[in-house]
Amino acid sequence: MTSDKVPHAGSIFDPALLSRCISCGFCLPACPTYALTADEASSPRGRINLMRALDSGTLPPGDPTLAEQASFCLGCRACEPVCPAGVQYGELLEQWRGFQWTGRRRPMAVRFLIFAAERAWAHRIAGRLRRAAHAPAAGSQHSLMLGCFERTLFPEVSRSALALAPELAVPGNQGCCGALHAHNG
Repeated sequence: MTSDKVPHAGSIFDPALLSRCISCGFCLPACPTYALTADEASSPRGRINLMRALDSGTLPPGDPTLAEQASFCLGCRACEPVCPAGVQYGELLEQWRGFQWTGRRRPMAVRFLIFAAERAWAHRIAGRLRRAAHAPAAGSQHSLMLGCFERTLFPEVSRSALALAPELAVPGNQGCCGALHAHNG
């Protein structure tokens, strides 16, 4: 750690979101990474303390613990429903990754996934080749959203959903919903 303040201090996180955590620990049993490691830094409460240290400038952005914990969190948000203070941990995680994973600091796997997600045309073609569900919108009021990677990697999911609810429309010209970008900064 360093006592030098960092120029970004106070500008990374929404202060109203960051200040909600009361460090009660209700999130600990809900967190799969904490259950696996029993390491406080691998819990939502521990990560929020890391976020506070980053935001205050106590920890520099290049600190390896920050990069490790920003990547290690699954982003499952299992901690949110058990939080008595209503901490919106997922929003904080997105802000953290948005800051932490910029430029050369963005992990290679995330760079590849976002690069791939930005090519909607490739996912449409791969979805057709892999036979992802497709059903015209003939009078249907409800549609099935195909995820860009679902079409390519898991087309059986949309086929199964359509088999269970054949009244759904599955438009073929769907683009990216942006979830991958949001969850990974």
